[in-house]
Amino acid sequence: MPKHAQAADAPVYGIRPQKPGMYLGLFHGRDTPIQVMNDWGFDGPALGPLQHVHTTYACSVNLQFTCPSDAHLLTGNNDTFLELQIDGDLLCFDGKLYGDWTVYVVTPEECFRQPDTFRQNTRPNDLRRQAKLKEPLSGDCIE
Repeated sequence: MPKHAQAADAPVYGIRPQKPGMYLGLFHGRDTPIQVMNDWGFDGPALGPLQHVHTTYACSVNLQFTCPSDAHLLTGNNDTFLELQIDGDLLCFDGKLYGDWTVYVVTPEECFRQPDTFRQNTRPNDLRRQAKLKEPLSGDCIE
């Protein structure tokens, strides 16, 4: 997989993504497999939203993004299928290695602020913009 500059708005593990769905969070990152770790390492990306995540014989992790644009944001191309290799006990992504990874779900309620019901002048709600488009988990892309 070619290295590329990750977009500033690409999801990072530990920070709530803007879109609901299933994610693969990478963390406890390092640059080389033999790097001496004096701390937990760095947080990596939150890959997603995803259709599925599948591990084969603990040697690769295969996933599919729900949208080509989400794949492009994190990988630099529009291919929704991605295979990540495991090097020993580390998962490889974009030239970095991660000692831990987790699959988790972000619900629409976690992404969209609930409407104001108690204010006379409602506050701007940029997060509600997506909710007005369509049901976010319908399998279609929300752009």
